Amino acid sequence: MSTVAVVAEADAAEAHAPSPAPKAEEAKGANGGEGAEKSAPSKEGGGEEGHGGKGDKTEKSGKGDKGDKGDKGYAGRKRGSYEDDDKEYVECDPNALVAALVRLNENRGGNLVLAKDCTYTLTANLDGSGLPRITQPISIFGHGATIERAANADQFRLFDVGPGGDLKLRKLTLTRGKTIEAEEGGAIRVSNAGRIELNDVKVTDNTVDSIEDDDAGGLLNDGIATVRSSVFQGNSGDDGAAITNNDGKVEIVDSEITRNTADPDDGFAALYNDGTMKILKSTVSHNIASDGGGVHNDEVLEVEESTFAYNFAAEEGGGIESDAGQLHLRDSLIKGNTAGENGGGVDLPAPATIVRTKIVDNVVTGGEATGGGVFVDVGVGEAVSIRDSKIIGNQAPGDAASGGGIFVTGSGGVLRLTDVKVTGNISDEPAGGVDNNGTVETYGKIKIVDNVPTNCEGGANPVPNCFG
Repeated sequence: MSTVAVVAEADAAEAHAPSPAPKAEEAKGANGGEGAEKSAPSKEGGGEEGHGGKGDKTEKSGKGDKGDKGDKGYAGRKRGSYEDDDKEYVECDPNALVAALVRLNENRGGNLVLAKDCTYTLTANLDGSGLPRITQPISIFGHGATIERAANADQFRLFDVGPGGDLKLRKLTLTRGKTIEAEEGGAIRVSNAGRIELNDVKVTDNTVDSIEDDDAGGLLNDGIATVRSSVFQGNSGDDGAAITNNDGKVEIVDSEITRNTADPDDGFAALYNDGTMKILKSTVSHNIASDGGGVHNDEVLEVEESTFAYNFAAEEGGGIESDAGQLHLRDSLIKGNTAGENGGGVDLPAPATIVRTKIVDNVVTGGEATGGGVFVDVGVGEAVSIRDSKIIGNQAPGDAASGGGIFVTGSGGVLRLTDVKVTGNISDEPAGGVDNNGTVETYGKIKIVDNVPTNCEGGANPVPNCFG
């Protein structure tokens, strides 16, 4: 085995300097007044909307993050700490990086520091990946480096985390990964019982062999994945253009998911969840799909202090589509999303709770389309609850389209509105505010006014506390 050359040791303060958190966009509830939304530019220039709430406190220079200090790994060493005696500096050579990972897998893991601003261009396909499969606790501090697949190389993803593998990546760019035929996870694949943490990582322009058949242009997760202060941009795949979560657990914090493209004919979302997913203080914007432009949920999805803006779905759920399972949406902003058929902002064929959230300026474009802001279609014994929220300025302008603000269909479930404001919504046919073809219950202060052509009249069933 060849000896890895050692590059000059990086400046310690730079190695530990934190990445800046994205600026927040306030999402005020009905009790907090209208307020002006604060727009923040994205890290990559793609997302024009900031996310709701306040960002996390940044780390002080020279100190590792909490994840670096805790979580002891193999042989009593701290997993992921770049202050450990066993850290290894890797010269600017892709072969040196491959050799270092082979060594760490054979020696119970360790920590690598890459050459500053180096581009590691991978050319060899190692069983579907450009780098050796991760089977031990390994941390890589990228130092601003890029890992990419060579333009003329065979198809392969970049990282594969196997069972027992525990990979931490920091301050690194991953780009141009492309899976071999019939495989998924263009940049990263995490197997069941594997684990990954991305901190200040850019996952850009990765894809799969066929976006009509293969999922997860960026990250395929069957284990546990944490994404912090990172960007997924320009990735493509069938379901989950950026991230697909299959039966695993994903947490996305202070991050940006932007300009990813799922198959526009039948692909689901930039973020596809079939496990447990939490999105906190993040922005999901300008993504394209057939259904669920921003996120599609089939299990448990929790969204807090986040913004879904300017996403597009050719059919249903421009911003969010929760098709099964459950959705918890709090203190967030759903703005400017578009769907062709139902639910320009949010499409809800499954139970959901929406609290202190603004759903504004979303659109359904098709003829006979419904629910410019929110579309509700839950079954017997199920409910969608919306509390302390505002549904403002949404539209269903297509010929015979209705329910500019909210459309409720008659499937036997209930929509419960508590302290909700529905105003300034527009549709071609009545009702423009709340078009109720099912069951709506109202509690507290309800304000359904200034909708066109009517507030609630024209729907099959009345809406309590709504007039005109």
